[in-house]
Amino acid sequence: MKILQISPQVPFPLDSGGRLSIFGITESMSRRGHIVDFLTYNKELDITEAAKTLAPFATPHILDYQPDNHAIGALFNFFSEIPYNLSKFKTKKLSDFIYHYFRNNKPDIVHIDHSHMGWIIDIIKNISDVPVVLRQHNLELKIMQRFSEQAQNPFIKFYSNIQYKKFLKYEPALCEKFDNCIMITKEDEKELLELNSKIKTSYIPAGVDSSLLNKKRKNIIPNSIIHLGSLNWLPNLDSITYFLNDIFPIILKNVPDSKLYVYGTGIDKLVIPDSLKKYVIVKGYVKDIWQEISDKQIAITPLRVGGGMRIKIIELMAFGMPIVTTGIGKEGIDAENKKHLLEANTAIDFANSVLDLFSGECNNSDISKNSKLLVEEKYTWESVGARFEQLYQSLILK
Repeated sequence: MKILQISPQVPFPLDSGGRLSIFGITESMSRRGHIVDFLTYNKELDITEAAKTLAPFATPHILDYQPDNHAIGALFNFFSEIPYNLSKFKTKKLSDFIYHYFRNNKPDIVHIDHSHMGWIIDIIKNISDVPVVLRQHNLELKIMQRFSEQAQNPFIKFYSNIQYKKFLKYEPALCEKFDNCIMITKEDEKELLELNSKIKTSYIPAGVDSSLLNKKRKNIIPNSIIHLGSLNWLPNLDSITYFLNDIFPIILKNVPDSKLYVYGTGIDKLVIPDSLKKYVIVKGYVKDIWQEISDKQIAITPLRVGGGMRIKIIELMAFGMPIVTTGIGKEGIDAENKKHLLEANTAIDFANSVLDLFSGECNNSDISKNSKLLVEEKYTWESVGARFEQLYQSLILK
């Protein structure tokens, strides 16, 4: 089949859950023999370089448009029904391209990643009867709700609460327009249907590269912790800030030689308390993350804000690295506490869970083995890609 995939960003480099999740769909459909036209904005990447990285898997169509945040745009958004995080992705360049594309192409299905690009559904439905699906990598209203609840700055709290109320009206109404909304977690699917029962939904989780299951960890450094994730995404920045301020001091009080290694982009946004600087090794973006962390003992993902499914957690489980996370971090993953990972939702419980892994109170080897088996059973792209293919074919045959 011929698939038109529309994404808010080029999924390279593969350094964030969003990019990994988008690229997994592109690659898996290509490997299953389907033709993919990939339409996106260049955002952070040079257009020529972005096209070259996409070319082995899809025909790239990259529009020169930067959906950046602007203070004036955010203020004027008070008068718009569309939440600011979505409105900034709306551009005539995309609508013009769609008109031109459909004059010369007949895709069997259109796949749209993220509600940020969902506004284009009205134009597509006006010029074609092709089935259109929306892949909800996150339920955006849930992220905004949690962000508003956690915000300390009074103005940010006020503004984000207004944005959340806009999402409550806009996102469920937008989703109703699609032939199917493919939710990444059962929790997101349930919450969306509670807001609008008319939406046609499916549940397909995220996938990971099965090669991770075969990678080896070795020469483990005792009492070493990693935090992996782009700090350009506010929930990740909140996560590591919470760990440094509220959790890590408790761990250091009990195990003074503990070390925290921080990986990912956006490192310039990280503020490390002076008292902790000698215990924190800032690595930033590294080319081969799995080689880099192969000797580290455990991973932490203390998310307090977020939605959807944490791709990095599934990858780390496939890699066999024990993880401590929160209930929000665990959402969408059929993992059992103390069998596949450790779940902790207060600072003291989180610190104690890390200490239990350090001491061997929780068996690291068993957790690693169990988590690998879970990923192999449910979360490789071989099985997830087949589910996307089946859904596409059912909609085309309707």
